[in-house]
Amino acid sequence: MFRNLAWVGVLAAGLATAGWASAPGAAPATGWLKGHFAQTPLGRLLSGSVGRLLVLRSDLDLTQEQRQQIREVLGSHRVQIVQTVKSLHDKRTVLRDAVLQGQSDDQIRTAAGDLGTAIAEAAVKAAKLRSQIAPILTETQRQRIGQFIADQDQAVGRFLEQAGQ
Repeated sequence: MFRNLAWVGVLAAGLATAGWASAPGAAPATGWLKGHFAQTPLGRLLSGSVGRLLVLRSDLDLTQEQRQQIREVLGSHRVQIVQTVKSLHDKRTVLRDAVLQGQSDDQIRTAAGDLGTAIAEAAVKAAKLRSQIAPILTETQRQRIGQFIADQDQAVGRFLEQAGQ
C-alpha cells in the first residue's frame, strides 16, 4: 500500500507541478524549511523534493499554449480533483484519529482500507488526467518528468537507507 500511496503522491505532485507550471509567477517562496528540522534526513528529503519540483518546473519550459491547454484540462476537472483531494484528506484524517485514539485493530484496518480505496480512486483519476495532459507535452518534457520521478524514487531510497542505519 505504501508503494501505491507513493505513486499517488508522485502523480499528485506531477499534476500539481503541471498546474503550477501553467500559472505564471506561481512559484513558492524559497527558504520555506528552516531550523533544526531542515538538517534532519526527513527535512532534507522534503527540501530536496521541493527543489526538484522547482527545477522540473523550470526545465519543462512550457509554452504559453501548453500552459493554457493544461489549465483548460485541469479546469475542466476541477470539481472532481477537489472531491478526490477532499476524500483523501477525510479518509487520512479518520485513519490518523483511529490510531491516535487507540481504536481497535479492526477499526484501524477498516479506516486504512477506506484510505486505500480512496487512493485507488485518486490513482485512476490521475491516470485519466495524465492521458489528457501527456499529449500536450513534448517527448523531451515527458522524459524530464520521468527523470523527476526516478530522482524522487532515489531520494526516498537514500532516506530509507539512512533511516535504517
